[in-house]
Amino acid sequence: MANIVRPINNKVGVDDLVMLTDVSESALNNNLEKRYKDGLIYTSIGPVLISINPYKQLGIYGQEYINLYKGKHEFEIPPHIYSVADRAYRSLLSEKENQCIIISGESGSGKTEASKYIMQYIASITGGNQEVERVKNLILESNPLLEAFGNAKTLRNNNSSRFGKYMEIQFNYAGNPEGGRITNYLLEKSRVVGQTEGERNFHIFYQLLSGGGLSTEEKNKYSLLTVEQYNYLSKSKSYKADGIDDAQAFAATKKAMKVVGITDDEQSQIFKLLSAILLLGNLSFSATQATNKTSTSAGCVVTEKQILSTIASLMSVDASLLEQSLISRMITTGQGARTSSYRVPQTVEQALYTRDAFAKAVYSKIFDWLVRSINRSMEVKVKGTVIGVLDIYGFEIFKNNSFEQFCINYVNETLQQIFIDLTLKTEQKEYVEEGIKWEPVDYVDNKPCVELVEKKPLGILSLLDEECLFPEGNDNSLLEKLNKHFTSHSHFAKVPLTAKTGQFIINHYAGKVHYNIEGFLDKNRDTLFNDLVLLATSSQSSLLVDIFQYVAPQALEEEDPSMMSNNNKAARDRLQKSGFANQQAKSLIPTDKKRPITAGFQFKSQVQALLKSLYSCSPHYIRCIKPNETKRQLEWDDDKCAQQVKYLGLFENLLVRRAGFCYRQTYQKFMRHFYTITPKTWPKWEGGKDDPKRGSEILLEQLVQQSIIKKSDYQFGKSKIFIRIPQPLMTMEEKRQQRLEDLATMIQSTWRMYSTRKWYKRTIAARKIQRTYRAWLLRRECVQLKNSSQQLFQGNKERNRNSLLLSSKAFIGDFLSLSKDKFTMDTLRQEEGNDATLRMSVHVSKINRHHKVQKRALLVTNQNIYHISFFAKPKKDGSWFVIKRKMAFSSIEKVSLSTLADNFFVLHIPSEFDYICETNKKTVFITLLSKLYQTRLNKPLALDFKDTIQYRSQKGSTEANFLRVDTLKLKDDETFTIKSGGGKVKISTLPGESKDSKSFNIINNN
Repeated sequence: MANIVRPINNKVGVDDLVMLTDVSESALNNNLEKRYKDGLIYTSIGPVLISINPYKQLGIYGQEYINLYKGKHEFEIPPHIYSVADRAYRSLLSEKENQCIIISGESGSGKTEASKYIMQYIASITGGNQEVERVKNLILESNPLLEAFGNAKTLRNNNSSRFGKYMEIQFNYAGNPEGGRITNYLLEKSRVVGQTEGERNFHIFYQLLSGGGLSTEEKNKYSLLTVEQYNYLSKSKSYKADGIDDAQAFAATKKAMKVVGITDDEQSQIFKLLSAILLLGNLSFSATQATNKTSTSAGCVVTEKQILSTIASLMSVDASLLEQSLISRMITTGQGARTSSYRVPQTVEQALYTRDAFAKAVYSKIFDWLVRSINRSMEVKVKGTVIGVLDIYGFEIFKNNSFEQFCINYVNETLQQIFIDLTLKTEQKEYVEEGIKWEPVDYVDNKPCVELVEKKPLGILSLLDEECLFPEGNDNSLLEKLNKHFTSHSHFAKVPLTAKTGQFIINHYAGKVHYNIEGFLDKNRDTLFNDLVLLATSSQSSLLVDIFQYVAPQALEEEDPSMMSNNNKAARDRLQKSGFANQQAKSLIPTDKKRPITAGFQFKSQVQALLKSLYSCSPHYIRCIKPNETKRQLEWDDDKCAQQVKYLGLFENLLVRRAGFCYRQTYQKFMRHFYTITPKTWPKWEGGKDDPKRGSEILLEQLVQQSIIKKSDYQFGKSKIFIRIPQPLMTMEEKRQQRLEDLATMIQSTWRMYSTRKWYKRTIAARKIQRTYRAWLLRRECVQLKNSSQQLFQGNKERNRNSLLLSSKAFIGDFLSLSKDKFTMDTLRQEEGNDATLRMSVHVSKINRHHKVQKRALLVTNQNIYHISFFAKPKKDGSWFVIKRKMAFSSIEKVSLSTLADNFFVLHIPSEFDYICETNKKTVFITLLSKLYQTRLNKPLALDFKDTIQYRSQKGSTEANFLRVDTLKLKDDETFTIKSGGGKVKISTLPGESKDSKSFNIINNN
């Protein structure tokens, strides 16, 4: 059963430290401790959230809590990480401005978990179509994938992020995620080849070796060993991590790969390369002596040939080329036509360094490729508003702090500077500039420490890059320069150089850190010999080739501004000719003729780009605290927590928040947001929208009269309005929301009235148009049929004057008006199904087998002709005719007619017997039948014109002879006479119009 959020009136300590009665550091720490030990890990200082790692599941997350915090103001409900996410999301929607959530704290304080809960909340409260759901799924599934390849167990944290990540979620106008982008920072790739005792390598290696979901065939395919058999994993003597199931995590990783669009083949190549990286650590080298005519040099060979062969197979490269690339390097001297190359053997120590460098490079590039794959899957071309979530490595102080800790702590210094700038320094400066009454609060500014690291030309990073350029430069010479230039700097201290190692001290905001200078230059150079690059790009593995050929556009731009455009071929050629190796692959691995792009330079550029992004957003802060070093549940270490509270600047933040104003906004934005809530400012106010300050004065006067706010609770600055306490803001927001709902209702009702009226008018008009159009279509079809009748009969048969005078309406065909007769249509549906359609109905005079005339009728559908006989009177069931014969179109061989002016025709049906009849609608009948026959059978109806027609009756073969006579004794309704004899019938008719006569009033078919 899920835990229930504590009611606000049942608190432990205070939710918001601004409400403390005793304003002191000890009172702040005591309040945090009291709440933490009671399971309340979240406390706030105004909008800043303090989060303390409980090292246990508290049951305060999930859909129930998401629903509880959705749309709530932070003053209405206890502090929670969901509240921060909701505030950022609501600000994005209301202000239409980019937001960022900065999560800071030392390693193990819970930053990564905090970022996951933020993503979970945003994904849950947003809706959308299938594409939006796809993007949200990508955002959530990117976490397990990046954690697998970028997180590791450290002494302080079992799931420590060993890289920095800035996740930007882009939203569309409706507030739904439509895309995203991840920027990664400084992967700790040195962990690939070595870890401190008690720590682990990256999670993915243990996941792969756990065998979760892998068949025996796949394990053999990847040449997997046990975890203890790998040197890169066994030296730390730690293979498990509490709370982490590697097999289960591996299944989640593979699922995430599939979600972000990584194919099965690409997954297979990744696992092969991971296996190859581990096996590289098992390679060892034995020394040899290489002698030529002039000298003898030390070299080496690979000892484990079988392992080498396996690695080559996994990487799809030539084994001999792999060995050659590890034990020697190609050196190029001279320029132009005088260029010469020769291979130099490496010592065992150099070969081991090359092996480790190659392993680190392959892993790092795989990680970068994964980030690019995730970004491609979430890419959106149209730029929109974003929420950025920064989850970056926490401040680190180890026994042995190297180049990685130096970079990590540098970025934490810059983030602390942002916090100071935006919550302490800028806020107080703003009060002074706006003319607000204010009591200044002292704080420690860490800007000098940031400048110590990054300032040009004399900053630690600049001196480090400079030393990398000198062939004789080494770690100790760098240390000497640091001690020389920064001896008097307040944030730098030197340590006497010992025989074993050299150190220097930086006084960070989080404390003094001793940095071991050993390895600084090598890690900053971060170079890889051209031989290994060429080896990788010669692989049959498309993934390995791709990751080594990829060139980040930003890297090119930083190195040479002329390379801003990838299409600038001349500039690229200049860059390649200046000494960059592997031109075919366009790799950024430099030779000694071109200033290299160092790891420190790249990282500094990334950090500066990050700061630019953060400063362009409205920030929200989560300050994470690690309560103890032992990872014990709800255990509080007073000294450690007090130290973190101090260097996070929480007490100074509290002082500023208590003395300051919880809300400040420009008059223009303030009025744009709240001007609807009073009648004197809606829809316009005195002075108009060109004077938002006057509007703010009128609005607040109205609110004072309504007892919503007191005059003492706000002040007017030069360009902004300042409100001291949050309660009036909550009421104003509620009034605004209610007003917006009222306005929306009014707009909706007006729109519905307008749209309904418009719909009604358009419906009436549409019906008129439809009727007119249908009538036109019918007339056009009938005209076309009349024209067709002319083509059928002209030159073949004498015409009856009535036929020539037929109007187009005659070709509608339902002369008996039976299409609306229920019995008729029910009968036809029984015969043909529900889609039966009556196309023609006509009275006929049928000649029976005895040559007698019978009055009958013909019904024609889309596929059959029905001969019906009428009852004397309708029966009780409503029936009034019976079908005497059904003649399918497919059974009709041809239709015979005489050349005279009679109205007879014969339907020849070989499979049965023929049908002969007469109708005064003969022209219409034959024309319509011809069209239906063509449509049904996709062939023309054969018409045979002759005066002697052979046909077969029920009694056998007979014939009808047609004669033209000048006079006939006829009754009123007769047009012919018929006589029979000798098994034949003779039909006499009067002369008609010429065979070449044309119908009257024939118009164009169109």
